[in-house]
Amino acid sequence: MTTFQLRPVSAAILALLAHTAAAQTTDPQPTQVQQVTVTGLRSSIRSAEAIKRDSVQVVDSINAEDIGKFPDRAAGDALQRIAGVQVGRDRGETSQVIIRGLPDVVTTLNGMEYFTGNGRRLQYQDLPVQSIGGLDVYKTATPNQLEGGIAGGIDVRLRQPFDLKGLNVTGYVEDRRQKVTGSDATSTKNNPGAGFSASNRWNTSYGEIGALVDVAFNREHWGYPVQWVDRPDRVHSIDSNGVGTRLGDGPLAPLTPGARLGELPNVGGIYNAGDRDRGSIHGALQWKVNPTLEANVQYLGTGYRARSEVDYILAITTWTPRLTNVQLAPQGAYCNTPEGVVCPIQSAYAQAAQFGGPYDWDPYMATSTWGVKEHTTSHFLNLGLNYREGPWKASSNFGWTKSTFVNDTVIVDQQIPGASVNVYTYGADGHGGYNSVSTPTSPNALRDPRAFVLRGMVQNWGISKGEQVQWRGDASYRLGDGFFSGIDAGLRLSNHLASFHGAEGHSDIAGAVRANPVDAFGPGFEALVPGIDRLGGPWLTPSRDFLIDQADTVRAFYGASPGRVADDPTRTFEQRESTNTVYLAARWKTKAGDVDLSGTVGGRYVHVARNLNGNSRIGDVVSPIAVSSTENNFLPSFAAVVGWRENLQSHLSVGKTITRPDFASLNPALSLIPPTVNAPGTGSAGNPNLRPTRSVNTDATLEYYFPKNGYAQVALFHRDIDGYLQNMESSEVIGGQNYRVTRPQNSGKGTLRGAEFGIQKFFDFLPGPWSNFGAQFNYTWIDGDNQTLVSPTSTEYRTTALTNVAKKNYNFALLYEGNGITGRLTATHRGNYVEQIAEPRFFQDRIVKASTYVDLSVSYALNKNLSLQFDAINLTHEKYESYLGSEIRPRDIRYNPTTYGLGLRFSL
Repeated sequence: MTTFQLRPVSAAILALLAHTAAAQTTDPQPTQVQQVTVTGLRSSIRSAEAIKRDSVQVVDSINAEDIGKFPDRAAGDALQRIAGVQVGRDRGETSQVIIRGLPDVVTTLNGMEYFTGNGRRLQYQDLPVQSIGGLDVYKTATPNQLEGGIAGGIDVRLRQPFDLKGLNVTGYVEDRRQKVTGSDATSTKNNPGAGFSASNRWNTSYGEIGALVDVAFNREHWGYPVQWVDRPDRVHSIDSNGVGTRLGDGPLAPLTPGARLGELPNVGGIYNAGDRDRGSIHGALQWKVNPTLEANVQYLGTGYRARSEVDYILAITTWTPRLTNVQLAPQGAYCNTPEGVVCPIQSAYAQAAQFGGPYDWDPYMATSTWGVKEHTTSHFLNLGLNYREGPWKASSNFGWTKSTFVNDTVIVDQQIPGASVNVYTYGADGHGGYNSVSTPTSPNALRDPRAFVLRGMVQNWGISKGEQVQWRGDASYRLGDGFFSGIDAGLRLSNHLASFHGAEGHSDIAGAVRANPVDAFGPGFEALVPGIDRLGGPWLTPSRDFLIDQADTVRAFYGASPGRVADDPTRTFEQRESTNTVYLAARWKTKAGDVDLSGTVGGRYVHVARNLNGNSRIGDVVSPIAVSSTENNFLPSFAAVVGWRENLQSHLSVGKTITRPDFASLNPALSLIPPTVNAPGTGSAGNPNLRPTRSVNTDATLEYYFPKNGYAQVALFHRDIDGYLQNMESSEVIGGQNYRVTRPQNSGKGTLRGAEFGIQKFFDFLPGPWSNFGAQFNYTWIDGDNQTLVSPTSTEYRTTALTNVAKKNYNFALLYEGNGITGRLTATHRGNYVEQIAEPRFFQDRIVKASTYVDLSVSYALNKNLSLQFDAINLTHEKYESYLGSEIRPRDIRYNPTTYGLGLRFSL
């Protein structure tokens, strides 16, 4: 049950918006405040409609009861239900929130900037819905809104005690079970969760006082299998008998008459799994000193702790000198490459061939484990003061945020010398795998502990920190009934420190003889992980727990010192960013015949001063960086609400926005994964020379609000973008080894345009039980292009797609509320999109296939205080799938789990 202070007519939602500094509304006439209790799904949807209708911005919202009815534990999962919002999922969680195809989203808590680690944005999986009163997605900006998101902004409205009437105690206990698809050997485990919230408010001689506290905790045992087909690498000449001979690096040509050219990628997989705990505590105090003055304090603390494993398996078959039983794809347009007609090899047998010492074999067959231990702690404190009397309204908010992320990883590789691999890169469902992995003594070598020898060890650690002190003061003055009805002005001061330090080290066995893992460490070192079905099921790999709990034993074997690798000063990064912002806006209103017009016009001026210290490494050249810079931006905007008639209105908006690069994207330090004997290493680094992405945003809507509840809308939007960030890859030689190094670059100019259609309605016009049903549907069409650099060192551009922008997206929900039952069946669709431009070797775009996730949530009220809830997430076992240029060249298949939950919720 949720209680709100409501005012009559469409100004009903102003009491909610009083908690959100980012919302612009027109001033109401003074009215008598009344207390109304609203409960249930209908009421929460109706209050979200009121936010949308009464705001001068284009905004979509979810409110408290609405969130409670989703099968979601975290804020990011709930956001995917909003029109124009898509999410990225990773390891069974929402890892990224995207508005209208763009990931550049600013995050605020009650209008104050919030972030996790040394980033600029919240990790939405860290924030449980238990603490949230509502989520507002702003698709347009007004001068009083925090800059930093060309896509838009998301404001998280934390619960406050004055949101509720009197004593309110709620809580839940639940258990979830996760079914991992793609790996039948994975066992199903319990994932408990619980939360508790209590609030009250009292009238005292010192004024009205309210207090709220809520806590939440959940534990997850998760699994996330990934089967990958690497990008094309080596080229073979395939004769008519299906025998392939590897070609060198010179001009490509078949070796015999009638032979064809075929390219073979490497095939492997990753079994990701782990245990993670997440907890939060949130407290709030409100004090209404008198009718004109109110003070409030909010604290939010979140924590994350995890032990996880990244279990690799890889068969590097591309360097095998001779293949047999080769099946080439039929010749088609996908065979046309910059190097000639080269068709994909769909399956082949790679016979073991020795090319050096006793451990130098093609194929290179190996397994590897990353033993990962990490934790995050984040703290947010907000002190607010609100004053309102006559035509004046003013607020002051002081905020402090501190967030730390710590990661420790130990990696050990092991090889199967002399392994032959029967590999396929394209099967019946379009992805690759292994038919067999064998040695002369082991027909199933992946499960034979005597078949392995130890290869290298890698260890790394890193500590990312972010701390910010911010203050904002906002004031408004109501002018009266003239054309200009009011003036809004504000000042914001912020000091943000982001840092990283850590190290990584690589070790290998000295001498010519490589030990068997069991001989070196005992039987507890090897673990049979569930693996991936299409790669033969379970495989042996170093134990995650051994690598974490007995890390010094592993280090000693490799001749490394105990404890972490010594802090590497070349990887240290620190940036201090001071921001001074002032805004001024005028509210206006008028009539044109019977049409009501109102809105705002103004601008936001932002001055940023930065001090950046770090080290840049390109190849073997390390250069210290100490840069001081300033940046000034003026962000004008205009917004209007056109009231065509009582239930029909439009929002019109045009304005300039910016997005600053994440601090991690500015970190020039290079992180490396070393090469194997016959595969290059990989690396990634930031770029301290990145500039902000700028955009001019134009939006228009037409909205019709049905009597009693529901609305239908059409929205058009256009973004002129300059400097969109894209990752570029280059080949670098570091310490005599080849690495594929990825760094972000600013692209040129781009355009994003699209349209949204949305409708939601409870069917109260139908007779009997049919009136308990309702539906929500929204569809977003997006198109765009961008000027991408030809190469990382080039100054020339070419027109490409905007990365991560899906053209067709929709959300559909079937709702039911009646007879003690509340239910929601949802389908969330994201169309196919380009994930990376021109991936080598043949410079094809990497494309992610369309996906549709179906979720179910049903609750039954046992009595007025107790309800039973059932949730099912990803009922259709949807997965992530990508390919290069054509589906006949698959890349990744990532198996998102299906989760079932049963919970008991109470309210007193």
